[in-house]
Amino acid sequence: MQDPVWTVASKSDKSIRLTAKVWNGKILLEHPEFAALPECAEELRKTIEDPEYIVEGWQGENLALRWCEKAPNAPKYLCVVYREYNKEGFVITAFFISRYGKLLRRKIKWQK
Repeated sequence: MQDPVWTVASKSDKSIRLTAKVWNGKILLEHPEFAALPECAEELRKTIEDPEYIVEGWQGENLALRWCEKAPNAPKYLCVVYREYNKEGFVITAFFISRYGKLLRRKIKWQK
């Protein structure tokens, strides 16, 4: 297992980790807007720890949504996709989204 960038408890009390491989090799490559904002790794952590919504993904993953004032160009929702197993889990990817209504049509697993 890789060293985590951070580990945080999800709303279902699972230990979710973000690895350097996912942060550098996936999120920053596919979504370069995160590189412009150094605090984004911390925003991802906060989104899992204190989301506004958690919705079910198409393949059993969770999508945590949280309003982010520090988003590029204008404030919008940050969506962090993660998977949980037993007592732990891991971040798959993350992205900013302004039209989040479609996501809320899925099964809402948790709401603030």
